[in-house]
Amino acid sequence: MLKNTLIYLYNKKFFRRIIPSFLRKFHFLFSNKIFIIKNFKLKLNLKNSLERKIFLENSFEKNQINFLVNNVENKNFDYFIDIGAYIGYYTLLFSKFKNIEKIISIEANKANYNNLLENISLNKLKHITAHNLGCSDHDGITKLWYSDQNKMGGSSILNIDDYEYNKYDPNLNLDTNNLKSRYDKKYKDYKKSKDNFFYQSINTKKLDNIINPINKHLLIKIDVERHELFVLKGAEKILTNNKIFLQIEIFPKLFDNINNFLLNKNFKLIKNIDWDYYYKNY
Repeated sequence: MLKNTLIYLYNKKFFRRIIPSFLRKFHFLFSNKIFIIKNFKLKLNLKNSLERKIFLENSFEKNQINFLVNNVENKNFDYFIDIGAYIGYYTLLFSKFKNIEKIISIEANKANYNNLLENISLNKLKHITAHNLGCSDHDGITKLWYSDQNKMGGSSILNIDDYEYNKYDPNLNLDTNNLKSRYDKKYKDYKKSKDNFFYQSINTKKLDNIINPINKHLLIKIDVERHELFVLKGAEKILTNNKIFLQIEIFPKLFDNINNFLLNKNFKLIKNIDWDYYYKNY
């Protein structure tokens, strides 16, 4: 009853900002943190802004999901590869599709990965293989960083040239309207010191060294917070030797390099929805 009331109020313009704040403060009212979203069970941490949004909207990236479903539901795929799986929304959703034989789910953040495993277990899914590592252009060890324990969906592999990482500088002049609309951040968030960030040591691996399909049909989703080009470079054999439908998040400053890389691999751009772009090579 309380959930339905909150969702009803959230859909009213006046309460659009009030309800998420209420939910963040009173998340403990929901002793059972497991919810039915679409047709699967999902454990949500309501202190987390992204997971509150899933709770209130009963969906995640609705437009992206709808476009992807419409383009793949009548085609057979040997694999769905979910790179940057977070807590497993895409993984769980596409686990219900009979036209997808196997799922590989990859998440670098250890806490997110543990939640991913729990969500897979909650739904008693046996055809999913999960990996706790970061896909990149080499096999090795590196660091993952995030600035807020309640926003770990934004975890990113540390790159000292990453413009987002370097925005955390009190001397920078930032477009506060852009921050608010695109990042759910405020100017004061960037006053944080990098020394106070949260860091994890993680293993990285080339996707080519995780799986080696040849002449297969693959559905791939990549959402790795500005590390996408590195992922693609570590998957050149896969991109060359298979028929692929790809959804990839691309930040505006990185579009040209990533788009050119994919075009050179004989992919064609089909559509974009916000910062998610759709390509295929067949």
